[in-house]
Amino acid sequence: MAAPPTHAVPAWPTWRYLWSLIRFRPRLYAQDLLGVTSSFGMSAVTGLLLRAYFDNLTGEPGFILPLMAILLLQLAWIVIRVSTLYAAYLGYINFTQHGMALIVRNMMDRILQLPAGVALPRDEKGVALSTGQTVSTLRDDALEMTEAIIIIDDFVAGLFTAIIAFAVMFSIDFWVTVGIFLPLALILYVSHRLSGLARRYRQASRAATAQVTGMIADMFHATQAIKVAGAEERVIARFREVNDRRRETMVRDRLLLQIVDALGHGSGNIGMGLVLLVAASALLNAELTVGDFALFVAYLDPATQLMRVIGRLLTRYRQVGVSTQRMEAIMRGLPPGAVVAHRPIYLRRPHPAPPPLPEPAPLRRLEARGLGYRFEGGGGIQNIDLVLEAGSFTVVTGRIGAGKSTLLRCLLGLLPPQEGGLWWNGEPVDDPTRFMVPPQVAYTAQAPRLFSATLRENILLGLPPESVDLDRAIYQAVLEHDLAGMEHGLETVVGPRGVRLSGGQIQRSAAARMFARRPQLLVFDDLSSALDVETERTLWERLFALPERPACLVVSHRQAALRRADQILLLENGRIVERGALPELLARSEAMRALWEGEWESEQADEAT
Repeated sequence: MAAPPTHAVPAWPTWRYLWSLIRFRPRLYAQDLLGVTSSFGMSAVTGLLLRAYFDNLTGEPGFILPLMAILLLQLAWIVIRVSTLYAAYLGYINFTQHGMALIVRNMMDRILQLPAGVALPRDEKGVALSTGQTVSTLRDDALEMTEAIIIIDDFVAGLFTAIIAFAVMFSIDFWVTVGIFLPLALILYVSHRLSGLARRYRQASRAATAQVTGMIADMFHATQAIKVAGAEERVIARFREVNDRRRETMVRDRLLLQIVDALGHGSGNIGMGLVLLVAASALLNAELTVGDFALFVAYLDPATQLMRVIGRLLTRYRQVGVSTQRMEAIMRGLPPGAVVAHRPIYLRRPHPAPPPLPEPAPLRRLEARGLGYRFEGGGGIQNIDLVLEAGSFTVVTGRIGAGKSTLLRCLLGLLPPQEGGLWWNGEPVDDPTRFMVPPQVAYTAQAPRLFSATLRENILLGLPPESVDLDRAIYQAVLEHDLAGMEHGLETVVGPRGVRLSGGQIQRSAAARMFARRPQLLVFDDLSSALDVETERTLWERLFALPERPACLVVSHRQAALRRADQILLLENGRIVERGALPELLARSEAMRALWEGEWESEQADEAT
């Protein structure tokens, strides 16, 4: 499985993303559109009522109404407008929530589909973004896109109302209408020119916001490292610097948006002045009636509101183009538009039950042939061949940087192999990312991840409690004595990333999670990094005592594991340089002897303490 492209630029124009979202929930969109259009259109009635009222006062011929009729019509106007606005508001809330749910669902689905080692999006230089930066895209850009669609509704509603207003005003006096709105058209042109800057300013502000979000996440995750290094002041100084940069870019972005809005809102005051200047002489010359003048003033707001909306729409359209690029970076490897592809979403509980785990494919033989993966900065593995038989115990060992963890991650699909492949019982594994998971394979990483939840929830991780033998999993992980010392037992909340547990307890909790799934193959990445010699020895003894022991692939340099190995793979510079049983390797490999003797000294020191 090849790695997806590191950076993708959407081939779709922005309008296609918006149109796809509209088609996702057309009824809700139509509800908002019709509601807001009806509400805006009712403002056209206001001008006609005012004209009829003032013409009635001045005795002008034409359509006139008495005061009581006007009051009743005005009351009916209020009821209708409030009702249409309420309907539009319900449509707006539901449409935006459904749209955001779809976008976030598609992005999260893609992140979970990709191998874990390359799941996060990359910037233009191919550097993986942090979790915080990715969260910024999931949160801010999804909202940006759905909010932009609602501005289209405002534009359609404003256009409908403005057409009515212009038609009525033109029918009264063509030149007065042109004299009023021609200068306002110039304001619209200026707003359009400013929208070009909006895209650049939005790119800068989004990048700066993502950097701040990412640094906050990094600081929380690395609190202990920061304190141990005494780097609090330097980290805070760096955070101030990053936050200052974000403030500057956000101010430019917001200022530009406010300028566009100010031009739009100011056009109403300018239009009012133009009405007074242009229409005053016509009023004095009896070319306009007082009712006509009142109608012009009443129609000025919906007409100028259209220009405000057009300015906002042009600016927001450019800004959404930035959001589509950031979201497509998450969807890399899929066709353009996948981020708004229509799929089921679930906004209410109960959610559908997750599909049951497939029946395990009993492992007889797992083969890797010519497996290879190279990092861009150098390092990796190449030309790896290995065979794991059912019930076997294979240890991968070697010095730091030899490629041991990379080998495990390629076997598990956490990194997409660039060369070679895997065969399970002689059948090719086309997608290791999806296949090398429970109930086939379970994995404990060198630095396991726990969630800020109870110990029980961290072990089950979504499995139905009735389907898991928790006592057995805890016993196999040598966690029972630690659990007995916890006041709340399995209901103990472990804190973010397991901060309330020791390193060994975190690792054994992750091991219990693995044992709970009872897979065909157990993969351990250096349990010795957090376990003492005796605890690790006990873990292996209990594992070998199982009547139906699963196959094990273990990264370790501890003698307790090496002694039990059916085969040992010695890695150097990403290659297997030696393989065989322990006595054979000690007899012929100087590197193996050095590792064995160094570990013997380390274990003696560990046992002495």
